[in-house]
Amino acid sequence: MGGPGTADCGVALAPLTCLVHLDRAAGDVLARLETGDLDAPVPGFPRWRLTDLAYHLGGIHRWARTAVVAGPSDERTVAGPTDRAALVGWFRAGASALLATLRATDPATPCWTFGPEPRTAEFWFRRQAHEIVLHAYDAAASQGVTTPVVPMLALDGIDEVVTMFFPRQINLGRTASPPVSLALEPDEGGRWVLTGDDPAPAATVTGPAEAVLLLLWHRVGLDDPRLAVTGSRADADAVLAVALTP
Repeated sequence: MGGPGTADCGVALAPLTCLVHLDRAAGDVLARLETGDLDAPVPGFPRWRLTDLAYHLGGIHRWARTAVVAGPSDERTVAGPTDRAALVGWFRAGASALLATLRATDPATPCWTFGPEPRTAEFWFRRQAHEIVLHAYDAAASQGVTTPVVPMLALDGIDEVVTMFFPRQINLGRTASPPVSLALEPDEGGRWVLTGDDPAPAATVTGPAEAVLLLLWHRVGLDDPRLAVTGSRADADAVLAVALTP
């Protein structure tokens, strides 16, 4: 297969399964907001505290819901309340409204998305599940703990990065195509290739799907003990240094 991101797998999460993950991860974030240190820094985001992460997610939930019901709007992080109780209520309201809208929407309904055709509401079921699951991981990390990513969700998240985000980054001119290609082979199955100018992979990364997903989103590096590289480590580093995601 050609193109900047290719896959040899059968990963496909049902929209209602995505909603289960979205709902559960929203609850995880709410738990951090209810009892955690709101001023704790979020690893990987030098200027973010847990409160800033909540503002980002709360804004994205409202923006995504608007996309489903009305079309595109300005994407931005909004400033929610600073008081803990008010912040929790504000976050819960945004997540609940998004979930209620998606539950009431046929996934095949045409709507605006920033993904490839066909542009339907199903995009938002998937995208918002991955958005909040990844940031639930970040919220937990701000408190010094970890939350696992379910393997099937992680596999689908890898697919989303390789076949949607990576090509989009190149098409929008946000990053250049890397000079070499990198294969990804999670332990749970499937094979993806971040395709560069030379389509033959110069290296292959293996490990649990969760670790591979976190690698693509720069939450962990290749030095993570769960990951292994065969082939050129330098070439693997070069591909991963590219802005694969926004």
